[in-house]
Amino acid sequence: MKSIQQITLRLPEDLAIRLAACTPSRKRNQFVVDLVRRELDRESRELEEAALRLTSLEAAHESEDTDWLALEDDAASADEFDEKLFLMELHARKDKAPKSTLAAAA
Repeated sequence: MKSIQQITLRLPEDLAIRLAACTPSRKRNQFVVDLVRRELDRESRELEEAALRLTSLEAAHESEDTDWLALEDDAASADEFDEKLFLMELHARKDKAPKSTLAAAA
């Protein structure tokens, strides 16, 4: 048997009146349970769909994530990171790729 936890809900008066008018007294508890379950399930589905979309986007751009590993950094020693040089090389690589793609498409 499933364990049940009793909770007290406080509803605005107008909402309580509508609930009483539209739902038989012995069905109100199940009505609220169904609403809460449906809303939580919807939220879970939305989170799962968002996670799947993000995973798909990450997979589509996976090669871009490793571009920084191939960049040459002669100016910086092993202990320092030269952000300006890194960004210049990264932009140079990205500028080369779209131009060749656009030229092939034209």
